[in-house]
Amino acid sequence: MKISAPRIAAVLEEGLLEDLLSGDLEDIRLLDVDATNQPVTSLEISSVVLEKVTLTAAQFERISARDLVVKQCDLSAAMMASGAINRAGFTGCRMTGVDFNKTNLHDVTFTSCKLDMANFRFADLRRVAFIDCTLAETDFLGATLHDVSFQTCTLEKTVFDQVKCKQVDLRGSQLTELIGWRSLRGATIDDLQLVTVAPYLAQALGLIIK
Repeated sequence: MKISAPRIAAVLEEGLLEDLLSGDLEDIRLLDVDATNQPVTSLEISSVVLEKVTLTAAQFERISARDLVVKQCDLSAAMMASGAINRAGFTGCRMTGVDFNKTNLHDVTFTSCKLDMANFRFADLRRVAFIDCTLAETDFLGATLHDVSFQTCTLEKTVFDQVKCKQVDLRGSQLTELIGWRSLRGATIDDLQLVTVAPYLAQALGLIIK
């Protein structure tokens, strides 16, 4: 799987909170900005770097982002539903409870992010990689997962009910009490994981082990 990297302009202007709230960001770098609980409507993002920005419970309505780099930001409980994010990288971010419901995420990488209890319900994920992330109780109900990999991640009680799954790679990740094994038909796991997940697979199939 090849993920297209964000295309960031060589020269970026230093932005302010007012720029973020204005609804349009292009060729801008935001550093150490606090947008906690701030409502942002119809945000258009292109060639933007966010670093150490606090976006806790921020409300991004109909966000459209292309070529975005997010480093060490706090997006806990941020609302980003029904948006579109293309060519983006999230690194070292706290994203507990972030809401990506019905959002299109294409060519996106999450690296060393805390995504516990995140909401990806009915989202469309294509060419997405989760690397060294925690996804405890993360909800992918009804999501489309096409070319999605989970590399050395922790998935515990992660929900995959009714997902549309194509070329999903779970190898190398810790899989504990996943919900919706039937929907992960065709996903790839390694032989070590098989020993761990066998009881859950048996339960999903209604097998009786004596």
